[in-house]
Amino acid sequence: MNHRDDFSEKTKRAVAARAGWQCSFEECSKLTVGPSEEAPSTITNIGEAAHICAASEGGRRYDGAMTTEERAGIDNAMWVCSDHAKLIDRDAVTYPADRLRAMKRAHEERCARAVRLGSSRSLNTGLLAIGPDIVCTGDLIGVAAGTWTLRLERFLIGDMRAVIDFIDGFVRQPPEARYVLSEELGDGRVLVAPPSLANGPEGAILRCEVALSAERIDAQNLGSALASHPDTDDLYLDEKGSIARVCGLDFLPQMIRSILSMQQNESVFSPTFGMRFFEYFEAFRGSPWLDLLLKLDVVRQASIPHRDTLAGTRHTPLRCVKRVRGFELLATEPLANKLPVRVEFEVQGVGAWRNEFSIYMPSAAQMAERGKMIAEAPWLSNERVVGPCEVKGVEDRSANIFKP
Repeated sequence: MNHRDDFSEKTKRAVAARAGWQCSFEECSKLTVGPSEEAPSTITNIGEAAHICAASEGGRRYDGAMTTEERAGIDNAMWVCSDHAKLIDRDAVTYPADRLRAMKRAHEERCARAVRLGSSRSLNTGLLAIGPDIVCTGDLIGVAAGTWTLRLERFLIGDMRAVIDFIDGFVRQPPEARYVLSEELGDGRVLVAPPSLANGPEGAILRCEVALSAERIDAQNLGSALASHPDTDDLYLDEKGSIARVCGLDFLPQMIRSILSMQQNESVFSPTFGMRFFEYFEAFRGSPWLDLLLKLDVVRQASIPHRDTLAGTRHTPLRCVKRVRGFELLATEPLANKLPVRVEFEVQGVGAWRNEFSIYMPSAAQMAERGKMIAEAPWLSNERVVGPCEVKGVEDRSANIFKP
């Protein structure tokens, strides 16, 4: 009989408490403990401290490189309901260790956020965006074919009047501004008609007619580009003395870093293309909302197509990212315009994908200079080329040109 590296009772209690006694499996959050009818002092517990990597050889996701202490430690424990404990124990292909760790981390972050903000709402409550000028807390309370139903709560950007104005002016909005995003779901949709607003027993309810999920490509089909050094962003030579190139899956980290480093109003070709990281960082620096707002903006890049006037096509900037599972700042301030981040994505053709790198964050002076430059040369604002170019200061610093 194989030796099992089981969790101690202390570890079980700790992982359950960190999960708020709720299932950590994505989109579950089922409460796992409550009073029992047997006696006033008894409880019912339907939760389990599940091993991410199996407790013994031959089990699901067993990792022989782990020590006994690591296998029985809290980092290898995940609190789930009994149903999901059985599910992950039967399917190691769909639920590899990295994906389970991402679920655990995301759920614990929601718990920490709920405690920090004094929230009594469901932990599934996250941020929602309706177009570019409205961000609020709320949740996705209904999904049907072609319809998302949202409950709107507290506004961070905009207000209820802005929602009404968005509905009234929907037909005048450019295509890139007609969208709805869910930070908690890590996904978004293009709106195909003006949303409808109603008051419900739990607050304002927004019914959205949405398009199907945007098409993505396999990461292996990303094409190729000139390679930029991850530390300097400069081109460099390969072992043959030629300018280095990257392609396919090797191109993925560079492409993502490039997209996340481009701010709106930074591109000389398309001021509307790019991230709102600088804007959010300036307005919400030090706030518990900052990471969530940045994640929401990454969701936009992953799910909402943008017009490529050069190729005559529309595609999402993060071509192969199907879902944004996590985004985390690893520093409170940029250092030499570099801001370290951690991302967790679901990538088409790859599955769960996690990486850490530094993105470029311009200073306020650099952004002001760019705005002044565009204002003094209006021809720069003409949308002629739309693509994942990088800009540092006023110079294009990476021509990430896709080649089939």
